[in-house]
Amino acid sequence: MIILIGGKKGGSGKSTITMNLAAELARQKKDVMIVDTDRQSSTAEWATERIRNQSTLPEIFCVQKYNEIHTTLLDLNKRYEYVLVDTAGRDAPELRSAMIVANKLLIPVRPSQLDLNTIPDIQKIIQESKLVNPNLLTLAVLSMAPTNPIVNEAKEAQEFLAEFPSITLLKTIVRDRKIYRDAVSEGLGVVEINKTSESARKAKKEIQDLAKEIFNGN
Repeated sequence: MIILIGGKKGGSGKSTITMNLAAELARQKKDVMIVDTDRQSSTAEWATERIRNQSTLPEIFCVQKYNEIHTTLLDLNKRYEYVLVDTAGRDAPELRSAMIVANKLLIPVRPSQLDLNTIPDIQKIIQESKLVNPNLLTLAVLSMAPTNPIVNEAKEAQEFLAEFPSITLLKTIVRDRKIYRDAVSEGLGVVEINKTSESARKAKKEIQDLAKEIFNGN
């Protein structure tokens, strides 16, 4: 299965979600390959750090690939159970190329108006991609949402996304928690980090719930 994590807005948590989904799949003993197409190389650096410092953890493979990547993805999909594609936050060749072969597109969206304003544009790209890949399933997840329950940004974003029926908004909300940054700095996912704080527990549940929605759904 090819899962594309992409969108038109930078800073929405795409790399963080890619890393953590990969860690959760690896924890489940799945065969995982990450394709980092963002030239900032955040995910590739995380994978390198993981190998350097955490040799006892389940192996996660990672390659970097740019420009037209669809043939590479199809080849990798024959050899790995899950191929996760991390793209840059813009309308890039890598995003469009991956969309014509991906099984699912996951769009992380911060609950801010600047992020939400990109949804109409990404929907146009999705419609164009479906001319070639009509079975592409498009999902969205609210990412980096405030942890303060008083803040209503997440609810407002949910109401906005309801106006785009071709994009399925997942129930899971990934909150803005320091524990995600702590885990990444160690080459870990939050499901692997050895902390028992409430924040760690909630972050683990967020990633595991997100994985269930993405990989166990139809």
